[in-house]
Amino acid sequence: MMKNGKALHFIYGSKQFKTRGGLVATTITGNMFRTPCYKHAVKELKIQYCSPDEVVFYSDFFQSLYCHLLSGLIYREDVQSVSSPFAHNIVQAFRTFEQVWEELCSDIREGVLTSRITVPSIRMVMSKLLKPNPELANIIHKKCIGMNNWYGLIPELFPNAKYIFGIMSGSMEPYIGKLKHYAGELPLVTSIYRASEGFIAANVNPKLPPELATYAMFPQNGYFEFIPLTQVNNDGTFLCADPRPMGLTEVKVGKEYEIVVTNSAGKY
Repeated sequence: MMKNGKALHFIYGSKQFKTRGGLVATTITGNMFRTPCYKHAVKELKIQYCSPDEVVFYSDFFQSLYCHLLSGLIYREDVQSVSSPFAHNIVQAFRTFEQVWEELCSDIREGVLTSRITVPSIRMVMSKLLKPNPELANIIHKKCIGMNNWYGLIPELFPNAKYIFGIMSGSMEPYIGKLKHYAGELPLVTSIYRASEGFIAANVNPKLPPELATYAMFPQNGYFEFIPLTQVNNDGTFLCADPRPMGLTEVKVGKEYEIVVTNSAGKY
């Protein structure tokens, strides 16, 4: 729960499409964000997001990302957390910020949205948030030009942020170094092990650094199998030792496995 604060949440509704059988398909996060249950949970937890819903469900990823950044800067003092379902989304967001920060400052200074945002409905909703604010634009501009290789960018932009949240283990682990660079002294919190096909496990101690995360499986969320891996090189690369997967009760502590997921919809 957040009191008198907001979350800068880089989420995207994802495009929906129909399979050959006529079923509507999308990612688990895209489906989750569209459900009434998710919106009800956000309301019950009293989470206030910086970005309007129209930004989340707009089909152009980079225009949505730009609007997420702009919304966060407008509510700069209110932001208490920065998050996204996956760590790479946060890294991508602030790498993009490095490229467009001057344009964002111009939008805030003039109170006029950049022409890169082309859809009238998005321009309308963002215009309601965006008012001329030279003082805020100058603060952001001064901080950006004074940074050393963008280290600690997130707490510089959002001085009241308390943590950065998202999935940071598994295939997201390579992004931790860059995320720490942007985070400075802010703690990184990872709680869920998740794939586009479903939720897999929960971190039993989110206070530990992401590299030390230990997860408890969600066996009811799908059918999970494990392919044993054997280390073959000193650089840490792995080779599948046996193509036949093992069940959850057959895995052994200290061994490496690749997870195979069959979700409740039959996605394998």
